[in-house]
Amino acid sequence: MHKQAGFTLLEVLIAVAITASIGVGAVQLLSSIIDTKQATDIRSEKLASLQRFNLAISRDIEQLINRPVRDIYGDTQEALLLDSGDYPLEFTRTGWRNSPVAQDPRSELQRIAYRTEDIDSDECESARVRLQSWGVTEPEGECLVRYYWPMLDQAPDAEPYTQVVLELVDQLEIELLVEEQAASSGESSQAQSRDWYAAWPALNVSEAATLTPVAMRWRIRMAEIGEIERLWLLPWGEF
Repeated sequence: MHKQAGFTLLEVLIAVAITASIGVGAVQLLSSIIDTKQATDIRSEKLASLQRFNLAISRDIEQLINRPVRDIYGDTQEALLLDSGDYPLEFTRTGWRNSPVAQDPRSELQRIAYRTEDIDSDECESARVRLQSWGVTEPEGECLVRYYWPMLDQAPDAEPYTQVVLELVDQLEIELLVEEQAASSGESSQAQSRDWYAAWPALNVSEAATLTPVAMRWRIRMAEIGEIERLWLLPWGEF
């Protein structure tokens, strides 16, 4: 009789153990690759968010124009307001393009404002959705919101539109570099100086002095990144 060749129980157990080890290693490797990809995607989205923020702020400030407006009460408001109204920063900008096929073109000037809002507010809803996609389920802090109005001089029922430009902000500081020109006593020449202002229009300034904003500085503090500082020159001039 011919003996049938086969595997012993020990050999089968060893083979199963080796196969299981290879399977566990493959699953761990695949899981690590997936986690790395997700982390990379989140970092890319956060970088894209910072780029959108930088683009939106730069586009607005670089097209700032000295054009006062009327508020919902019919009162004249300065072209640029810093810590002097309902919003920490509010100003008029140009370059609001019309649609190429618009049959009833609107003004290309636009009134905009920036303000931080609590992350749990309605204005920050899109920020919360984005943060949840990044794995942040209980965010704390504020989001930075851009406000803009459909018309330059506001009607009594005018309501601004909102756009989130940065998801989480711990602190926001805005300052203006202002150039002051004043006639020197007994001379025709002009004395000139520059100083930083945390509010605009400036108060307690001599009537003989001429103040001109020449630059704007933003300092933003974020938990993950730290402090970001940006400086823009202002194209200030009469409208």
